[in-house]
Amino acid sequence: MRLYLVRHGKAEFGSEDADRHLSPRGRADVEAMASYLAAQEISVSRVVHSTLARARETAEILAAKLAPGTMAKELDGIEPWGNVKAFASLTEKWTEDTVVCGHEPFMGQALSYLVTGNPHAELVDVKTGSVMALARNIHNPSWQMRWMVLPRIVRGPKRGED
Repeated sequence: MRLYLVRHGKAEFGSEDADRHLSPRGRADVEAMASYLAAQEISVSRVVHSTLARARETAEILAAKLAPGTMAKELDGIEPWGNVKAFASLTEKWTEDTVVCGHEPFMGQALSYLVTGNPHAELVDVKTGSVMALARNIHNPSWQMRWMVLPRIVRGPKRGED
């Protein structure tokens, strides 16, 4: 089973955190990432996202390319303040390749906890739009990080967009 942890694309500035949507640059980054992953023949059975708008929008873009015909579903508890240990327990029950769209610091802490057992190991700096691929370790119950891709690698440097 593969688990793809994704930080939402770059969001608009705004006062109400829950209502912030993807910025044009964020949407372009996520669309480029979705196309790149599909070209790598990555497909999943399930796409889940936090309760916040920018994660939902990111998940919908990814679901269209990586899980055609599947609707992205809301998963409470993976917001920035989410419970990493509860999430890890949930992933133990999953058997299908899954994309999880969330936020920092949750995504970085989730990766660190799944790989090392310490949510504060700070293994990676998770930029907006980044995708981290994990696979279950065949020798023990932990996960292994297989790779990480950032939008800048897929789409190239900024070109004066927001």
